[in-house]
This record gives sequence, C-alpha cells and structure tokens, in this order.
Amino acid sequence: MDSSTLKRLLTLVGAPLIWMVHFVVCYVIVSLVCASQADASRFIGLNAAELGVAASTLLAGALIIALAVASQRRWRHPPGPDPDISRFFAIATLLLCAISLLSMLWVAFPTSILPTCVS
Repeated sequence: MDSSTLKRLLTLVGAPLIWMVHFVVCYVIVSLVCASQADASRFIGLNAAELGVAASTLLAGALIIALAVASQRRWRHPPGPDPDISRFFAIATLLLCAISLLSMLWVAFPTSILPTCVS
C-alpha cells in the first residue's frame, strides 16, 4: 500500500474517530462532574458538565468541519494520477463528516435540555 492510499484511508476514518473521541470525552466529563458533585457551581449560566461538553463539542465540530472543507476541495480538484479514486475518497469522506457531525450533535444535545446529575 502506497503512502497516498494510506493517507486517503486515514482521512476517510478521521471524522468517525473525532466523533468517537468526542463521545468518550463527554461521557468522562459528565461522569467526573457527577461523581465529584460539582454540578452546583455555575459559570455563565452553565454547570461544569454543560461547559465541558459544550467546549468539547465546539472543538470536535471545528475539526470535523475543517476535514470536510479539505475533502470538498479534493473533490472539486482531485490530486494525483487517478482523479476518479481521489474523488471517490473525497466524497466518501465528506459524507462521513456529515454523519459524524450529526452524531456528535446528537451526543451533546441531551446535556443542553436534561438535568446533568440526577440522584
């Protein structure tokens, strides 16, 4: 396997990996806040869990959007000797970015509407 194919494959799975890390980070943040009973403290109207989930969601969303923009550029102007393969990987990456972004928002949404730590 040459380096360009490996780079395409890593780019292809980049957005789902970002979503997976975001899911684990959100789970750990809420677990730590609830275990330490730090959910009563507030900063700009948000408790610690809501603030941590919001920050991780913004960071992961920015990374996925950056990956989608780069993929969209490769789709319009495919590099390399075989433009069809490059376009295929670019559109597949773009679609995985869209699904991962929706999944990431689906993970973060309950934190915004439900109480974080319920005894």
